Amino acid sequence: MQAQHRLRRQVAANLFDRMAARMDDVTARRFGRVAAISGQEVTVVESHFLAEMGALSGDGLSLVVFDAVYRARTGDSVIYQGNEYSVTRHAVFNGKSQIWLE
Repeated sequence: MQAQHRLRRQVAANLFDRMAARMDDVTARRFGRVAAISGQEVTVVESHFLAEMGALSGDGLSLVVFDAVYRARTGDSVIYQGNEYSVTRHAVFNGKSQIWLE
């Protein structure tokens, strides 16, 4: 069962907003994968970053959540690609929740 992304479908006031909404739809359909966040299935797009801490560095994982209903909270449980993670921090990225996983 695939979760369907629930992006807000507001009437766009201008051409830029309409184009941004179309780009979000294409991104979610082409690159989106299903994740379960606190038991709720949502569409997410993966984002990797280089995590550095002094002499230590490694690959970090964050997800951009394409779901207008989800509200990120530190400590949320995430099951993504068969692995269980916890949300360590979150922010808003282009109007969508971006969550960092550990």
